[in-house]
This record gives sequence, C-alpha cells and structure tokens, in this order.
Amino acid sequence: MILAKMILAGSLFAIVGATASAQATPPTQQTPSAETRKGLVTVVNRLNGTIAIREEQDDKGKEGDKEKENKAKEKEKDKADVEDAATQFKIDHKLSESVHAGDKVKFSVRDGGDPKNTEKTITKIEVD
Repeated sequence: MILAKMILAGSLFAIVGATASAQATPPTQQTPSAETRKGLVTVVNRLNGTIAIREEQDDKGKEGDKEKENKAKEKEKDKADVEDAATQFKIDHKLSESVHAGDKVKFSVRDGGDPKNTEKTITKIEVD
C-alpha cells in the first residue's frame, strides 16, 4: 500500500512539474507571412546557397495620363533596366534545385530578424 502511494505521488509530481514547465515556456514568435513577390532569376549559386532575383515593378495608376508618361519613361526605364541590379537572397539547396537562371518566379522572403543579420532568405519559390 505504501508503495502504491509513493508511485501515485511520484507520478503526480511528474505531471505537475511538466505542466508548470510548459506554462513557463514563452510562446515562439511567428514571423508574419510575407507577401508573394514576382521576379526574374538572374543567378543561382548552389555552392554558396544564394540566388539573385530581379523583382518586377507593379504598374498601378490611372490610364489617361499614363500613355504620355510611358513614352518618356521608356527611355529612362531602358537605362534603369541596364543599371537595375538583382537582389541577392539566401536559399535552401532543396529550393534552389527547382529554379534556373532566366525563370520567372513567385517567391516569399523572410528577413534576418536581427539588426546584425540583415540577410534575406527565400522561404518559398515556384516557377511562374
């Protein structure tokens, strides 16, 4: 009988201890889901685990005055395309296997989160 009481008391302490430690653990921070971006893959470096993507610009605005501005902007845009550098991202080796240079892709990015770690990492990528 004494043995049964000791086993019962021991299991009770184990359950209470596990519950208390579970409550003391702070919840993990969930990074907000990043918006999906679109771009053109320019370089995939599987050895370093990096990828360079030139992001597409969203063209939002009114159509009336747009035509006049488009002609003037086309000349500037051609110059900007030449000067426009692709953004470097870190990428997992498994994700990098599905894309190649020249592919149009949709991707999601996660920031480093730490002020010292400013690297951006691809979390999801798919060929468009």
